[in-house]
Amino acid sequence: MPRATVAEKRLRKALDADEHELRELLREEYAGLDAEERAKLMQKLASTAVGGNGGSPVMSARLHGVREVLRERLPICVVDERQPIGLAVEAILGVDERSFWINGWARTEDGPGELVAISPEGCRVELGEAFRFERPDVVQFYSGLGRADDRDHGFTAFFELPAASRLAAGWVVELHTAGGVAVEVGCPPVNTDPHSVRASILGELAARGPLAGPLAAEHGRHALTRLQERIVTAAEIDEVEVYGEPPKSPEVSVVVPLYRRIDFLEHQLLHFSVDPELAEAELIYVLDSVEQREELAARARELFALYRLPFKVVVPTAGSGYAGANRHGVEVATGRKLLLLNSDVIPDRPGWLGEMCRFYDEGEGIGALGAKLLYEDDSLQHAGLYFHRLPGTEVWENAHRFKGLHRHFPGADVAQPVPAVTAACVLIDRERYEEVGGLPFHYVQGDYEDSELCLRLAEAGYENWYLPSAELYHLEGQSYVAEARRGLSDYNMWLHSELWGEAIAAAMERFDPHAAAVA
Repeated sequence: MPRATVAEKRLRKALDADEHELRELLREEYAGLDAEERAKLMQKLASTAVGGNGGSPVMSARLHGVREVLRERLPICVVDERQPIGLAVEAILGVDERSFWINGWARTEDGPGELVAISPEGCRVELGEAFRFERPDVVQFYSGLGRADDRDHGFTAFFELPAASRLAAGWVVELHTAGGVAVEVGCPPVNTDPHSVRASILGELAARGPLAGPLAAEHGRHALTRLQERIVTAAEIDEVEVYGEPPKSPEVSVVVPLYRRIDFLEHQLLHFSVDPELAEAELIYVLDSVEQREELAARARELFALYRLPFKVVVPTAGSGYAGANRHGVEVATGRKLLLLNSDVIPDRPGWLGEMCRFYDEGEGIGALGAKLLYEDDSLQHAGLYFHRLPGTEVWENAHRFKGLHRHFPGADVAQPVPAVTAACVLIDRERYEEVGGLPFHYVQGDYEDSELCLRLAEAGYENWYLPSAELYHLEGQSYVAEARRGLSDYNMWLHSELWGEAIAAAMERFDPHAAAVA
């Protein structure tokens, strides 16, 4: 039996034993293996370690100790303006326990070189698909060498490991040149805070050329999708506070995310309290800014005492964005229909919810039903959504029919099928909502989830409708600073187009957004 196989079996056993036995085995067995055998052994152990401590931080620490004994060390790269080879890792971001984002720079005399990342546990990953970009600062630093230097020295990559890595410190990156020179550097500790990691990746996408370029397509999309899944699924319902006695078997559950502007709760309850139909609905608020839980609890008690309209408040363990907040609300909901509503949407008059429910029940195969939404000056904010391709690009943007025209513009006063509607106020049968997977999680913080939901419904054979007789005011975007969301919106728009571009193009061949339907 090959010595590497024997060593592997004994090491597996020793990983679950005491540290003394592990140290003894390493001294006895590793010396006789060559560098290539040791690297393979280290990779296999790190990828498949199992046992009583398998997958735990304790196991990661032990594997790190094994790596430090088995690993073939290379010369440490010292960055010097007089030396032609340079390597630096500026950040490693933990997307999840098996996937990471790395950036830095590398300089050689003979091509870009090969980069290899080594986890603290010993997994080796070649970064051959890393995105390369210009680093004028590196070129300037080495200008004293007096050689032409027009290569892209910066590198960024999303990469995956075959097994989890749970240690923040201990990462190593190697640089192998075409001329046979190899060096290594230690890396800074891994940043594992998902919100900070997400902000860093989005910032890098915005700084590295066109958003629709290879960095977003080959790296950013994969990293951000995993991050969103991690952020949304990590948040769980912590508590559900019930004020009053909600209806026992409601037809409709109204789900309203609250983020920062919890004063909107009072504005909605004031209008809902004078509408008998809302007393028959299940009203659910979900707090996405969980740091405000005490403030919201105090306000909710006062508002129930004042308006006597029953409602529930769902408080998760952490904020998870628009789709995540709606997910928690739907989990609590008991109604046959779901009415997703923004906290900054205020009814024009009572009866709007019953109007939407009747239209939905009387229709054939309706997917999502949207209402007429108005600005405060009585101009139109929403009369259904369509898709507009940005000039000179393949990117589709969500657009609002007749936006800015008077609320009774003839084209906006006719109920009709539309490609999509906004989730600021949307009614949908719960079974149909769950059939297509609900609001997707992969968009950042809240943008384009509603149009993807509508596209999924259309793909499943349903038809999305706009209903003008249900009229509400939408204050639009007052829970956040619009400028701060610009980069997020650009990314979401690009991702939406990547995922649904063909379906959107087909839908827009059949729909004229400027045509006024006949009543």
